[in-house]
Amino acid sequence: MKSYKRTSKNSCVRLYPVGVRKRKTGKFCAEIKHPFNKKLIWLGTFNTADEASESYKSKNLEFEEQVMAKNAKEGQISQISDQESCSNDESKQKSLMDVAKNSNSSNGVEEKVKEEIENETDEE
Repeated sequence: MKSYKRTSKNSCVRLYPVGVRKRKTGKFCAEIKHPFNKKLIWLGTFNTADEASESYKSKNLEFEEQVMAKNAKEGQISQISDQESCSNDESKQKSLMDVAKNSNSSNGVEEKVKEEIENETDEE
């Protein structure tokens, strides 16, 4: 039996829940894809579609928890790297401020040199 029923030319309705299909023997089987390695995992053969659906839902919930744990772990790692990059940015800003201070003091030297050059040209 097919998993979908055609209602019109362009649309279909699912006959069984997600992850559940009916075998030729009349029993129902459940399968789910692993979220990380993308392999199909066999959940079993069941007498009713509801039993197969419950098996799929429980395994899906387990996988969602694993995905959330992985994302939380990656979030912590990214927060640590963000903090490190912020501290690096602060040190870069400090060094840039030091350079700016040094360059500001050189402006005074340039002005003195310009004055001396003007004085020399005036004397000539």
